[in-house]
Amino acid sequence: MRLLSAEIENFRNIGQARLLFAPGVNVFLGGNGQGKSNILEALHFPVLGRSHRGARDEELVRFGAPWTRVILSAVEGGAETTWEYAIERGGSRRLRLNGQPVRRRAELLGRLVTVVFDPLAVAIVAGPPEGRRRFLDQGVALLEPQYLEHLLAYQRGLRQKARLLVELKRGARGTGGGRPELEAWNRELAGHAAALCESRGRHVRDLGPPAAAAYRETACASDDLIISYEPNLSSCQGGKSGEDLQREILAEFGYILPDEMKRGRPLTGPHLDDADVLLRGSSLRTYGSQGETRSAAIALKLAQGEVLFRRSGVRPILFFDDIFSELDRDRARHLQERCAVEHQMLIATARTDDIAGWSPAAMRIWTVRAGSVEATA
Repeated sequence: MRLLSAEIENFRNIGQARLLFAPGVNVFLGGNGQGKSNILEALHFPVLGRSHRGARDEELVRFGAPWTRVILSAVEGGAETTWEYAIERGGSRRLRLNGQPVRRRAELLGRLVTVVFDPLAVAIVAGPPEGRRRFLDQGVALLEPQYLEHLLAYQRGLRQKARLLVELKRGARGTGGGRPELEAWNRELAGHAAALCESRGRHVRDLGPPAAAAYRETACASDDLIISYEPNLSSCQGGKSGEDLQREILAEFGYILPDEMKRGRPLTGPHLDDADVLLRGSSLRTYGSQGETRSAAIALKLAQGEVLFRRSGVRPILFFDDIFSELDRDRARHLQERCAVEHQMLIATARTDDIAGWSPAAMRIWTVRAGSVEATA
């Protein structure tokens, strides 16, 4: 897959930019705060219909402007796809895919296939569990559109259950009140929880071999990287699936329900899952050096792209946002050349040294200064 063109208006500090992309390497050069990362954010928005940096919609509208509007087109297998989205300062938004309104985020999944590398990627290895859950959720959602439906339904149900537990703890439902409703929510949640656990476990197994190979190549080391799934529910550790797994999860929910009613909050479920990344048998989140955790994070992202390709036949577009300064020159160049062979790349960097002496077959460079974008090569 590759991007063809984009028009950006009033996105963060970018006033207006019209971009025609090279099929190979596309570089945005600019100092900190000039807007190069904002361009990547604007281009990535249609992947899931939100900012991959966690920003709220209204934060994406340029200061003083009433709206932002972005149009981009991409091609895969000879078929061209166009996305258009607009966000008003008041909060309303419009998103179209090939001219048709997008009503659910699930309609976007798998249409623009990307993998993002940025400094925050290290948190996949060394950060808190929510970063690893997000990494798994995003990877699975691109491969299994129904997964997002299960995830959103589980999150909605969990919020309802959490509210009810708080009410019960405060005595708002009276003595013994609310338990039948909690049991009903548990039945609803069990089906979605089973689907989430099965998909996450399968995705981790798929990531294992390509992650180990990518680490050996990226870190220039012979050590095998291992990623393991750590489900919060003991039911998800026994190898069961389908209705059998759902029944076991429901029984586990029922067993812990009295404790949840005492404490006033949900105590178990896939919203508490984790994963561990190990090297030489030790967890990198505890024992990894800075270089090892960085190389492991890059390996996991490369593995995510490889799994996407194996399952869908589509090579993802790679977004590199200011990561080469964190690698030594030889490893950075090795990573660039390795990825440029098979992928279109979009690189945001503040250092000309990161691309000095590199001449891939198809390369285009823009300079970004105070929100203005100018083609230089």
